[in-house]
Amino acid sequence: MFRENQLRVTRTEMADPALMRIGLNIVREQKKVPLLTEDEIEAVRDRYIKTLTPLFLPDDPISHDIIRYFASLLRIVGMEDAGWDPHLESRALLEDVNSLLQIELPKERFPDRDLTTWRLGLLFYSHIVEMDAPYEVLTNLLRFRLGKGYSPNPYYMFLSDKEKKRHGNSRISHKRKIEVLRTLGNEAGIPVAELFDEFYDSNLRNAISHSDFILTPEGFRCRGGSGAWRAFSLPLERVNELITKAKIFVGTFFGLDREARRIWGTSKHHAIHYDATYKGLMEVLVDADDLLCGFKVHWPNNSDSVYRRIADGIEMTNCMLDPKNATIQLMVGLYARKAGTFSPLVEETQAPVYTALEGSGQIPAWEAQFEHAP
Repeated sequence: MFRENQLRVTRTEMADPALMRIGLNIVREQKKVPLLTEDEIEAVRDRYIKTLTPLFLPDDPISHDIIRYFASLLRIVGMEDAGWDPHLESRALLEDVNSLLQIELPKERFPDRDLTTWRLGLLFYSHIVEMDAPYEVLTNLLRFRLGKGYSPNPYYMFLSDKEKKRHGNSRISHKRKIEVLRTLGNEAGIPVAELFDEFYDSNLRNAISHSDFILTPEGFRCRGGSGAWRAFSLPLERVNELITKAKIFVGTFFGLDREARRIWGTSKHHAIHYDATYKGLMEVLVDADDLLCGFKVHWPNNSDSVYRRIADGIEMTNCMLDPKNATIQLMVGLYARKAGTFSPLVEETQAPVYTALEGSGQIPAWEAQFEHAP
């Protein structure tokens, strides 16, 4: 069981040391480029943390089915072998580029170090706004909060019939994803889309993605195609602000994701009452860092349902995605021929039998006094 104070999070507690540096100005002191002050940066970070914490650490993780909440954090998509999770590669790339942004580049190799720093920053920005995971996780966490279930394609149900016909299950634009976040955020009273409004600039994103830009000591310029009829420019001060806020956002996203999984990881090796009808007991599964990486529901007929996501791949046993009903279906094994009063899975004349808990090897038991999941 979690106490209320365990669900509180501060900027220091949620910090991932490798990522807390994210959020600094993209450039060091440069002529004619005013930088955000440290107080301004901290104010932005604190506002982002305050906005997103209720999604990652909801006051009520139970009522709308805790499996759907875990599915949102773990990005359940089905079975995968190792090496198929782009989120891991994106995080590694951002950490690498962020580290490059912290060092003093040798002038003999980089004769115009200031512009080199800006170029690295633009690549960093582009990758942040192009990543699928933040959009998907936040959309599903909003859906969970509103009782709208879980889906690996969380936007589809909110598209118009025309949009569904046009896109099918293919990608939609990031601008459209932000609009879905806005609709859900307004309903939930959590202004998630407004955070994106602070750093997402579709013109800047398109110019970088299509390699249609020029950096000068004065600013960022885009030709807008061969005819230059959509040309625009941005002062470096504005570009710095957009990149810095994008960095703060992704640092907050990674930090809260880790903190939520760390908190839930403290329940490892314990059986938590999950299903009062079938008497299913949930076990939180953790990775090598004791962070939530999955769950196992132990059923009283000696079967279990397992989902686990780690770097080596995804294990998914006796559970499956159910997009139609926006949930994760758990298979409970064989029903009893003549069930008693304890569970439809246990014969009238037999005692319940649970599989052992991972790590401890202990056999869990359903306590007579019902205890909710944390």
